[in-house]
Amino acid sequence: MFASLFLLMVLGLELLGGLLAYAFWKHRRHPPLHRRWWVLGTTACALGYAHTLAYGLALTQPTDLCGQRSLDNDYPLTHVRVDAIPPRLACYWSDSALHGPSHPTAAGTWLMWCGAALLVAGAAAWAVSLDSPMPRWARAGMILAPATSAALWIWQVAPLMSLSTIDLQNECFRWQVAHLHSAPSGELATTKRTVMPPAVECVFADGTVNLISFEAFGLACCLAVFLLCCATPLLRMSTAAAGVPRARPYR
Repeated sequence: MFASLFLLMVLGLELLGGLLAYAFWKHRRHPPLHRRWWVLGTTACALGYAHTLAYGLALTQPTDLCGQRSLDNDYPLTHVRVDAIPPRLACYWSDSALHGPSHPTAAGTWLMWCGAALLVAGAAAWAVSLDSPMPRWARAGMILAPATSAALWIWQVAPLMSLSTIDLQNECFRWQVAHLHSAPSGELATTKRTVMPPAVECVFADGTVNLISFEAFGLACCLAVFLLCCATPLLRMSTAAAGVPRARPYR
């Protein structure tokens, strides 16, 4: 407990120091907007990664970070999961099937995600600022669509894809409890995982449920937006080659 509070305090001091350094650099150099976001995003990713590793130097002894769920250990620790990319530590307790695992390294992980979002926003701002006949929305979409799909995959799909069979069965049971009135009421028969199209299915005795149906729809939308953005300059070129008067490019 005291170690986690100490590391959070150190993280706060590091963030304060980074913001002061950023303010000094911004005042001296007056950089463009996208470069500011790149600097902020890189700093946030580095601090989040360092904090997560400092918390998980116990990646060698991860069970020491989880501790106990209560003073009398009513819900004992069953197992621990360590992910390298993004670095994350998950503590699974005897009641995690209902309430989910705890994540001692959550602060660093969220900071890294905020930094990644700033980097993507900076890349989109840089693409929009370029002098190009391609519409601005297409330039931004060619960056934002792949970044959004990557975030969906890493944050929502990949964790379920990499679960062990027992953990995935527990996830199916937790989903069934959370959707008690609409979920199939039969017992779990088996589980299925496919990459193309992405699906993590819980096969019950009286029905099948895809745990990532919304995520799969989001990935399909991102792909459609990316293809539309890529096709835009080709459509403009074909229109110009056909001799059709071309409208002024969007700026």
